[in-house]
Amino acid sequence: MNRISFFAKPPFELRHLQRVSSIIRGEQIAAHMYDARLNPTSGYENDVCIYVKPHVKPGDDFNFEGHPYLDMVDGFQLWHLLRKRPEIPAIVVSDHSAETMSHYIKNKIIIIPHHHINFERVKRDRGNTVRNVGMIGSEYAFQYIPDEIKQGLANRRLKLVTHSVMFPRMTVTKFYSKMDVMLVWSPYNSIETPALYNPFKMVNASAFGIPTIALDKPAFHEMKDTYFPVHNVEEFFKALDNLRSDQGLYQNMSEICLEKAEKYHIENIAKSYRELT
Repeated sequence: MNRISFFAKPPFELRHLQRVSSIIRGEQIAAHMYDARLNPTSGYENDVCIYVKPHVKPGDDFNFEGHPYLDMVDGFQLWHLLRKRPEIPAIVVSDHSAETMSHYIKNKIIIIPHHHINFERVKRDRGNTVRNVGMIGSEYAFQYIPDEIKQGLANRRLKLVTHSVMFPRMTVTKFYSKMDVMLVWSPYNSIETPALYNPFKMVNASAFGIPTIALDKPAFHEMKDTYFPVHNVEEFFKALDNLRSDQGLYQNMSEICLEKAEKYHIENIAKSYRELT
């Protein structure tokens, strides 16, 4: 059996560009897999080499070594490189990404989802009462939360909590453990523009048994029943008020969340990587 070597550019701790992909698809998974290595400088010629979202300009080539795979993550522009190198298998993180890439490349496409952050399978101890509505992402994304949502939450005496720091991991885990409902609201990502999308935010929320209310996108559908798909502010509050008033509904969704999230636990994602060897 070949070893696995991950090649991922280190994150920038003091810049907005945090390279979360390097943390999740490089550092975390390599650390979990006792027989894997991260960014080795030698001795990987016979390894399964996974290149995580390398920075390659359209038209340029890339020096793949060992038994290579290209992990695209959200790097849609890497289709240029894959067309030049049809022998290199592509790894994508979602069903939607696989469907998208099938229209651009003829390479073999393998789906290996993001693992969620709840490695310890921490259980929330907040009951089914909704008090905190959370949103996680970049500071840029928070400006798109409609004022009507902010005011409506305040009128209901609910707290809107945002979080944009993606590491260390336990900081993010602590954030989720204090949330009751998650909000995903990204009107700036047009479904008409080709890109690689995934339901990662629903997966992380589900790992804590937290239902999500999301401005719907096709990429989210693989997490069906763990979130309310909505299309406007009115539908958002209808879903939120249903969760607040019906504890049975909340409990049922929470249980479905935990069940579906198990597929994305790092132990199970590691098995998918080992199958490459």
